[in-house]
Amino acid sequence: MPSPLNPTLFSTLQAQFGEVRTTNPGQARIAVRVPDPARPGRFTERTSQRGEQYAVSCPFCYDDRCRLYISYMYGVLDPATGQRNYGLWCCHNEKCHQIETNRLMLRSRLAVPISRRYAQHVELPAATTAPSQPQDIVLPEGLTPIASLPASHPAAIYLTSRGFDLQYLQDTWDINFCDWCIACRPAATNRILIPVYRPAKLFSSSDAHTLVLGGWQARLVPGHEVLGGSDAKYLSAAGMQKSELLYGLTLAIVGDGPVYVVEGPTDAWRVGPGAVALFGKDLSQTQKLLLVHHFPGRRIVVMLDQDAREEARRIQNDLRLARGPGGGEVLLATLPPGRKDPGDCTPEEIANCHVEP
Repeated sequence: MPSPLNPTLFSTLQAQFGEVRTTNPGQARIAVRVPDPARPGRFTERTSQRGEQYAVSCPFCYDDRCRLYISYMYGVLDPATGQRNYGLWCCHNEKCHQIETNRLMLRSRLAVPISRRYAQHVELPAATTAPSQPQDIVLPEGLTPIASLPASHPAAIYLTSRGFDLQYLQDTWDINFCDWCIACRPAATNRILIPVYRPAKLFSSSDAHTLVLGGWQARLVPGHEVLGGSDAKYLSAAGMQKSELLYGLTLAIVGDGPVYVVEGPTDAWRVGPGAVALFGKDLSQTQKLLLVHHFPGRRIVVMLDQDAREEARRIQNDLRLARGPGGGEVLLATLPPGRKDPGDCTPEEIANCHVEP
């Protein structure tokens, strides 16, 4: 099997979908632009040779036979039009490529990394570099389940002082404490370790119970010395793409109540299952598509920190536009006076928060 004509696209597909099959290996795509008889003054493409294609199982339907085909030219700049070829894919199972939302989702998952690393026009090279294998993210070593810490431990004191139940954090959110780690990057020693899970296929509801570790965050314990690393409040695993993840997504998917959009993991802990955290105040394109795809019809409540009203309103408007008419309510929550973020609230205050359209 020759090396892929577009090794970056191939490796990105491997990272996103796992199994990738190649058809017409090494073959160039041949197409000509001809006048479109249905649209005077416009042009269309007539393809005489599809060229090399990569086949994966479609994440939008229940395909498990690799019937979604993506051209090696997907996302590459077309010199004739000056635009990127985001339309060069086809689902031969349920025609999922005909749905606009699906096109946006696939573009979000594949086009962003391609544009960063593969902006030039793809040629038929004499030799290509073999695709790099995606690097797996693993949890640090030296983890202790958070509920197993003695009551006198600094992490236990910190969490209980904020009103969190350690057994709940362990059982529901899989929270640990990192006593030591040698190989993890960045160093997470003496930090609260927060795993971030995602569905095996981000946009497939059928795989909602199949979880993959998308990354982890290590939270500083106030007053507890960290060893061999940054003293930032939160550290994120090397290789973790926060903009492609929603913390708490896998728990929210299996529920049926409102979905709360919050900033950070501790906010999600306070709200409980059904909350998803953005890892900040901004909603990325992929995060928006995940919310639209996985929670059709369910009420979404945007509940950011007290100082982020402008960002919260922008997220509300973005989600409303993405959902479209009849897609479900998107509301804005106001925290109680004196509370700067949901993590500072009591469960009763969260339940009684004022929400507005």
